[in-house]
Amino acid sequence: MKRYGPLIVVPGALAVGDPGRHHLRLTPDAVLFRDGSENRGIVPWIQVERVLIDVPVTRFRLPGLVSTIVIGALTFLAVSDLGMDPDDGTVDVQIDGESTTAPLSRHHVGGYWAPTVDGAHRLLQHLIDHPEQRSLLARPESLLDVAARLARSAASGTSGA
Repeated sequence: MKRYGPLIVVPGALAVGDPGRHHLRLTPDAVLFRDGSENRGIVPWIQVERVLIDVPVTRFRLPGLVSTIVIGALTFLAVSDLGMDPDDGTVDVQIDGESTTAPLSRHHVGGYWAPTVDGAHRLLQHLIDHPEQRSLLARPESLLDVAARLARSAASGTSGA
């Protein structure tokens, strides 16, 4: 599966957060609130006004790599599972003027590289503002490339699309 920051490609959709736990699943028609494979709510895009992700961020470009190496080494030394699952963040979705906050599970301990979260926000707002672009959610791999370009443009201080 292809992943970029808090975004990950899943079959037929783009997920925000860890698809094995609490996440949003974005399809061309709706935003699904999920806990693993269980649906917790479905909201048609026409009702979604804003999506804000609140997760720890870092300026270090490869935070998942470092946390995986450190936890792997500690687990090896302890010869047992340390039970160090990442704490949930949150996602706030404004639906018809009402704010709904839900847990958002992370892929790794530690923060996401800040520009990836900014790129995810920019991509989400673009999908909200441009309904004709939501059909791209049927091919989510291409959307990760767009999010990566948005993150790079934000990191370098230039505007991009």
